[in-house]
Amino acid sequence: MFEDVDPKDLEEGRKYLMSGSVGGGLPIIVESGKGAVLKDSNGKEYIDCTSQAWTFNIGMSHPRVIEAVTEQINKITHVRTSFETVPKLLALKKIGEIAPADLKKISFCLHGSVANESALKLAITNNPDRVKFLSPFENYSGRTLATIAGSWPYPPICKLFSGFMEHFIRIPNAYCYRCPLGQDYPKCGLLCAEYVKTMIERGCEPVIAIILEPFQSSGGMIGFPDGYLKRLREICDEFGILLIFDEIQTGFGRLGSMFGCELYGVYPDILTYGKAIAGGFPLAGVMQRTSLKPPEPATDSFTFAHFPVSLAAAIATLDVMKEEKLVERAKVMGEYFTSRLKGLQNKYEIIGDIRGPGLMIGIELVKDRKTKEKASGACHSIVTESIEDGVIFGESKFKGLGNVLKIKPPFVISEAQADRVLEVFEKHIKKQQDKL
Repeated sequence: MFEDVDPKDLEEGRKYLMSGSVGGGLPIIVESGKGAVLKDSNGKEYIDCTSQAWTFNIGMSHPRVIEAVTEQINKITHVRTSFETVPKLLALKKIGEIAPADLKKISFCLHGSVANESALKLAITNNPDRVKFLSPFENYSGRTLATIAGSWPYPPICKLFSGFMEHFIRIPNAYCYRCPLGQDYPKCGLLCAEYVKTMIERGCEPVIAIILEPFQSSGGMIGFPDGYLKRLREICDEFGILLIFDEIQTGFGRLGSMFGCELYGVYPDILTYGKAIAGGFPLAGVMQRTSLKPPEPATDSFTFAHFPVSLAAAIATLDVMKEEKLVERAKVMGEYFTSRLKGLQNKYEIIGDIRGPGLMIGIELVKDRKTKEKASGACHSIVTESIEDGVIFGESKFKGLGNVLKIKPPFVISEAQADRVLEVFEKHIKKQQDKL
């Protein structure tokens, strides 16, 4: 269908792209993808260390997913949510079987932001007499009006949403490399968590829920120290506060466990999922404890929420993850990357910190290890220049947080491909080190 496209038509189309669209401006027109490799319209290949916004844990264009969606497309592509389909019921069964703890009631939608907004509505339904949510510094929950209010703020935007912002209170996160309370772990005794308790006791109106990622991604690839999430769980239980884990980016193996909560052994009341569940097709949703009251259908129903094509893709994706042992592979390959990166950290002072279990790796770049002055320009240069060498890295772009480079490839990345990624990274990290 697109073999004979006139390049002029592509340039003409680009003129209509709305300013501010996320990802606009990358010098690549993607033509195809397979495994961990993208190919552009000129035939050049790139090892993708972004999994295209975390969606391709099982790799791009997996034949099992293509087969499943093709079969479903030939049957029917859409039914309204009040109708049932075979993909819907089978997907519920498969997700229910792997859902952690008692999170056995499941809903569907198509986007992570919508899933998080659904989680907020669910929390309000179950704590109707309360008025506030808590979310950490560097949190990211989405781009709808409510979820952006609970995210690390974009200062020019937040003033427009003051009506939503007033329902969220920021709490210090356990960002040990840059502790917001100036402490050192573990001597601190998890002061950041105890501070949350003090806020609840003395400074907050009644709290509905705490919403956070078990591993902060967009806000800088920040993992929490042992005991932090457990202490938050205890505080929530003490004050009747619901705990919401946003696992849209951490779920389905990214941390080397099926879900991040399983890695920490701490289980929320509500869990949101998305991104990688459907092998590149749009699907997200909410898991809730069976003891919680479900939302009223009229408050949480969407036209394409039970999209049978995506549900068919999810069934195939979960089968592939199990059969190919991809969660285990994410753990192994994460250790492979991290051990090599630790070696580079010993060589290059610009590498301040390396974070993340599994294939959720953040590399924080600094101009000086003592002052920890951020090397945001260096990070952006590495990401931009590595594209020419056929490697696509991720980059934390939140205001003030642009010095963290991300390595989050599909789990099927080979050791040879990983070696090439590390080779390109060292080439450009050395270049930036020499500029300091």
